[in-house]
Amino acid sequence: MPDTVSKTDNFLKAIEKYAEEQRSRMRTEAEDFKKREMNTAEEEGLKEAYDLIQKEMADIHNKISAEQSAAESEGKKQIFRRRKEIEEDVFAAAEKKLLEFTDTKDYLSFLVKGVISIGSVLTEDDTVICLREKDLPYQQELKNALSRDCSFETTDAIRIGGVTGRSRRLGRIVDETLDTRLEEQREWFYAHSGLTVTEGTAE
Repeated sequence: MPDTVSKTDNFLKAIEKYAEEQRSRMRTEAEDFKKREMNTAEEEGLKEAYDLIQKEMADIHNKISAEQSAAESEGKKQIFRRRKEIEEDVFAAAEKKLLEFTDTKDYLSFLVKGVISIGSVLTEDDTVICLREKDLPYQQELKNALSRDCSFETTDAIRIGGVTGRSRRLGRIVDETLDTRLEEQREWFYAHSGLTVTEGTAE
C-alpha cells in the first residue's frame, strides 16, 4: 500500500504541474490575443478551451482519488480478514489446550475452587451448580466443597469446562467457567496483538 500511495501522489503531482503549465500558457496566450485586439468570439473560444482543460483535469483527479480510496478500502478489508483468521487460530489452539486440561487430575481442583468461589457469593441454600454432563461424576466432591445443600444441573452452555452457580432467592449468577475466561481474553487480544489498521497500511 505505501508504494501505491507514493506512485499515486507522484502521478497527481505530475498532473497538477501539467495543469499549472496549461494555466500559465493560457494566461500568456490570452494576453497576447488581447494585445492583438482579439475579437469577442476568439476570447470566448479561448475561455471554452481553458474550461475544457480544467474540467478534464478535475475528472482525472477525481478518478485517481476514487481509485486510491477503493484500493485503501480493499487493503483494510484484507487486513481485517487476516486479523480475524489469526484470532480464530489463536483461540482455537487455546480452547484445545483448555479441553486437554479438563482431562487432567488438576481439573477437579479447579472445579472445587470454582464452587468455593460461588459459595462465597451465593450464600442461600437454593444454590444450583451447573456443569457439563461429563463432569457429573465430580458432584459429590463439589457438594462437599460447598459445605451445604445444593442441587446440580447439567448444561450445554458450558462447552469447555468449569461451573456456574445461581440463586433465585438472591437473583444472582456466578460464572466460574473456562469458556467465559477464554472469551474475556479476546478483548486483551484486540488490545495487545499489535494488529491495528492505520491509514493505508497495517502495523
